[in-house]
Amino acid sequence: MDQIVHRARAGAGVDFDVLEALIGENDLVEINYLERGLMAARTVCRINVAAMLGDGSEWGTGFLIGPRLLLTNNHVLPTAQDALRATVEFGYELDGEGRLRRTTRFQLTPQDGFITSPKDKLDYTIVAIAAVSEDGATPIADLGYLRLDPRTNKVDVGQYVTIIQHPDARTKRISLRENKVVKYGDDADPERDNFLWYSSDTAPGSSGAPVCTDAWQVVCLHHAGVPERRQVNGEEHWVLADGTTAPATLARKLPAERVHWLANEGVRISRLVADVEDQAKDTGAMPGSLIAAFVADATGAEAFAGTVAGQSIVGLPIITASAPATRLSLGSSDGFEAAKKPSRHTRPATYFDGRTGYDPDFLPTSVPLPTLGAGALAHGAPAKVAGAADDVLRYLHFSLVFNGDPKRKIAFFTAVNVDGARWTNLNRGKDTWYYDPRLPEELQNGDELYGGEPVPSKNYFDRGHLVRRLDPVWGDIREAAQANDDTFYWTNCSAQYWGFNEGADLWQGLENFLLYNTDEEDVRATVFSGPILRSDDEEHRGILIPQFFWKVIAVADKAGKLFTSAYIVSQQDYALNIPFERLPVGPNSTEPGQNFQVSVAKIETETGLIFPKAVRKADVFTGPQNGRALRSVADVEHPRR
Repeated sequence: MDQIVHRARAGAGVDFDVLEALIGENDLVEINYLERGLMAARTVCRINVAAMLGDGSEWGTGFLIGPRLLLTNNHVLPTAQDALRATVEFGYELDGEGRLRRTTRFQLTPQDGFITSPKDKLDYTIVAIAAVSEDGATPIADLGYLRLDPRTNKVDVGQYVTIIQHPDARTKRISLRENKVVKYGDDADPERDNFLWYSSDTAPGSSGAPVCTDAWQVVCLHHAGVPERRQVNGEEHWVLADGTTAPATLARKLPAERVHWLANEGVRISRLVADVEDQAKDTGAMPGSLIAAFVADATGAEAFAGTVAGQSIVGLPIITASAPATRLSLGSSDGFEAAKKPSRHTRPATYFDGRTGYDPDFLPTSVPLPTLGAGALAHGAPAKVAGAADDVLRYLHFSLVFNGDPKRKIAFFTAVNVDGARWTNLNRGKDTWYYDPRLPEELQNGDELYGGEPVPSKNYFDRGHLVRRLDPVWGDIREAAQANDDTFYWTNCSAQYWGFNEGADLWQGLENFLLYNTDEEDVRATVFSGPILRSDDEEHRGILIPQFFWKVIAVADKAGKLFTSAYIVSQQDYALNIPFERLPVGPNSTEPGQNFQVSVAKIETETGLIFPKAVRKADVFTGPQNGRALRSVADVEHPRR
């Protein structure tokens, strides 16, 4: 009777065939089993976690269990740092004609919610996932989720379960046969009572898959195979497929087909939900509001907004009819142009509430922002920033002053604090750039400046970061991830020739080189950067493209003494006589003569900026007035020399 109640709550329907099936006299299921199965499958993803070093990686399966929440095994995603490195891919499967579908990738956001149990306990991880796919086209809400119901008696020994999985990291598979429940908990052993055993085909990579009833209720989280075990001279051995045994320590390393498996094992949902509750009580606070909402829904305190309590699959119905084709007029290209229109991403202005931006007192010596002199103002006035009387755009760990000239659409300068001791290595993922709502959108260069070139995969200009993406990425996970996201605003972007942007190892690594070649006891730096604006800059698609970019880097030794150094990099060869019909060939900025170390005074002369006296006084450069060409970091003049 409990199972009938579960089916009804799940939304699968109950009829006479169901009653017979529950007593073992009928294996018929309603035809909606197939459609509901496709809905359930939509929530299942393939997970790849790249190795910290080298080319190796780990694979697993996961599935959505609530608004922006993903469930998998702890041994797939042991830590929040692993989650940040993971690639989560939905739709890696074959279509009705046997062709691979186009997949959709999402980033995990453990800073918004993360809770786990070790692999030798309940072996689960619940982690938040981004609201929108990496390409900005698919909301995670469109994929739906499988609700977890902690009440027991959803299935019994002798009945069947279905597993949706990515075995061996392959396309999505489903087990429909040989999937009988063989053991349900263990009243005699509280620890084994956490698990359910079933005979079903799985493989490495299936870890983290949902194990479901015919009503598509999740009864357990698949996490491991169960080998036949024996004690040999007081040591645990596993029985192998050929009837021999091997010590468990060795057998664990053998290919799966060489082991004699009794069953597969999954973590019971009732135990998993109870553990999440207990962890929340022990810590005194929920690990994120998303997980708090999950616990409230699972325990019956408050259902997810807009849902029916107990409904096992929440999501859009599967639509089998083809969407109507867009009607195009033969005499107009409007439809074609609409398809090519660049996407626009923005957030409300309140998104930046609490951002304090660049900290002038980050180093022992105070280093205020530079000011705009007459030479800088000759190329435009600072753009007016909503909510900031000083017209400074503040992000997490960095700030910038933006040029209001509609032909520039670029920052006068940026300023970032870099804390090497608290730095976090976050994967870049797929770039999604946003308009800053505190400035008029028409002042910001968007995708319309990039793309549409003869070779789509290699546009002439890249979307280049002014504040290097990794510089502000430090602090706890939430803080680092927020800073990473803040670098992807069009206000922090500049048109950079692709050879310069992608190949300038010296230019991109100057911060790290100076950071770790001063005093390692206090690896902090302040970095200013920006374009050199000139009257002879060439116009491309209505925008004047800078020919040079500059940096000023400030560090302090353990005694608190300030040291500064300044640099210019050239893309002049590519920012003049800009070709549109062909891609350029030739040297990039990594070649000698393209990178220069100069004096801070030279930067002031070229940009019209006025730096604080302390920055000029701390300059370590003693070379020629026009600067010294850099072949490598070995040529850099810095405090250690």
